[in-house]
Amino acid sequence: MMHDPLFAPLLARDVMRIGVPMCKLDDDVIQLARRMVEQGWAAVVVMGDDGDARGWINEGMLAQAYAAGEHAADWVAADVMDEDIPEAPADIPLAATVRLMADLAVDHLFFMHHAGGQRWPASMLNLRDVVRTLAGPEYIRDQGMHAVRPSPMDLFRQRSKLPAK
Repeated sequence: MMHDPLFAPLLARDVMRIGVPMCKLDDDVIQLARRMVEQGWAAVVVMGDDGDARGWINEGMLAQAYAAGEHAADWVAADVMDEDIPEAPADIPLAATVRLMADLAVDHLFFMHHAGGQRWPASMLNLRDVVRTLAGPEYIRDQGMHAVRPSPMDLFRQRSKLPAK
């Protein structure tokens, strides 16, 4: 077999996406579904008011809420979420990460920060990211720990709806 740089041993951190969509425990499921569709999110991490990650929700969980029937319209994120957030270290081979996802039967893995008894999401990887990797390096150019990111000041301006510098 020829050496192909596409299949060079990549680590999860080379492909993961920085930044994770989040919601609050009491966010309305219908509104959350709308945000997910509008933003193109396939999963979110559910955060408590104390800034600690409490669970996660993916499209499958929302589909199950829909299938549950009439009460789903009254549900909040806490009613739908899975408290067991699938996570992995970022410095393991991507192939091992994919096998871990299969073993856990999940379509997303999260890379979490842990400090002061709390944890919060830093980045994530989903199966589509792996497919992008297979498609070629140009499809993951803006991903991974070396991707260009906005500065903290740019993020502040964006969140505060201030004009760019």
